[in-house]
Amino acid sequence: MSEHLTDNSMPSGTAADAALVDRAQTGDTGAFEELVRRYRNDVFALSYHFLRNREEAWDTSQEVFIKAYHSLRNFRGDSSFKTWLLRITANHCKDHFKKRKLDTVPLDERLDADAPGFPPNPREAMESAELGAAIEKAIAFLPAKHRTAFVLREFEGMSYQEMAEVMQCNVGTVMSRLHHARQKLQSALMRMGVTEAG
Repeated sequence: MSEHLTDNSMPSGTAADAALVDRAQTGDTGAFEELVRRYRNDVFALSYHFLRNREEAWDTSQEVFIKAYHSLRNFRGDSSFKTWLLRITANHCKDHFKKRKLDTVPLDERLDADAPGFPPNPREAMESAELGAAIEKAIAFLPAKHRTAFVLREFEGMSYQEMAEVMQCNVGTVMSRLHHARQKLQSALMRMGVTEAG
């Protein structure tokens, strides 16, 4: 897979994805490469939000696509290809955490100004740096299921239904996990002295 980005050569959308998946399932590697081009940014962004390390996120993205390629015969179209792929990504990132000696990301790692999902404006980034670092630290200590819910909603902007499909649970469970994640983050930020009780 090439690192440089290229424009999509085919129309996007679930129907177009389904056609590509059908072709890929019959051994058309070009069709799978097109799916990779479409969704590598999404997979990298989600991996980065979990791992907070560009090199690890890139490696993980490669591993996700390899796993997706080998699992493609099991894809039945019950959800969109993108949702299925992001589910693999989220699970792979959780497995990655389990393999680490420490269950958290390095707390002293600094985000690049152009990191996915963070302010591209230098002044805005500077003003939010303290809060951003505190939130990053607090997220690292969330239980995996709460961290996943928070990342999918706040960083990926997914709907509750999309989150339910990725996390393989019902919408009510998604909302509960997100609620608990926000409560835990608020409590953590209060303990850090970043926010005050309302």
